[in-house]
Amino acid sequence: MNDVRYDESTDDPTDAWLVDAIRDDREPDSDVERLITSISSGLSRIRRPARMLAADERGVSVSDRIVKELIAVRIRRALGRLVVFASIDGPEDEVDGVRIGLIARYTDSLIAQSDQVRDVVEDVLTSTIGVHASAAARTNISVRWQDLYTREWLD
Repeated sequence: MNDVRYDESTDDPTDAWLVDAIRDDREPDSDVERLITSISSGLSRIRRPARMLAADERGVSVSDRIVKELIAVRIRRALGRLVVFASIDGPEDEVDGVRIGLIARYTDSLIAQSDQVRDVVEDVLTSTIGVHASAAARTNISVRWQDLYTREWLD
């Protein structure tokens, strides 16, 4: 579970388990399946220990991997979108931002769906690390979309 994937297009590491974690009973359509395979085969693996995040409860910390997995699962279930990148940013055990990358489809309203993604991320942050510990991050949630066919990040 400590495998990390490196996406050269973003120069940011993301956890290898992320794509696998969001698969549930419903299999994605063949285009998404093809994209997952393409992403998986093109990324090298490096090992990185989990980062423990401070929570509102005194003496409690939560792994950034758990938070990212919960975000990916909830986005997949609530919005039906595949998370291909997730990053919990901040110094040491603090969280001051979250970056999420998803797969877009041509009929998507990216602005509206980005707002829905931010709502899901806010809920996960609040429920896992608390209102105070997540305050800065909840105002700094970046959502990027990747084209289903070209794998290019959309601007």
